[in-house]
Amino acid sequence: MSIYNVVVLCLITAPVTLVIGSQQDATFAFVALAIIFCSFLSMALIFVPKIIELVRRPRERADVRSLMDTITSKEEEERHQRLLAENEDLKKQ
Repeated sequence: MSIYNVVVLCLITAPVTLVIGSQQDATFAFVALAIIFCSFLSMALIFVPKIIELVRRPRERADVRSLMDTITSKEEEERHQRLLAENEDLKKQ
């Protein structure tokens, strides 16, 4: 989607730049604003849906995060127990 955004803005910016090419300050300002607008629009297309989703369902995201933390800590606990058992076996040798 961002690629299409850049292509459309290039198709608009290039002809306008050629038309106002004799005015260097206007050309520079127009190209600079086109680049800034293109970057802003691309970032908005990427992050606005994510922010809307977080605002719309904050509770579900917190539940998923806490569930993932619980799963991770169980795995870490099992690994820790195995390492302790292996350590005890090595000490006995």
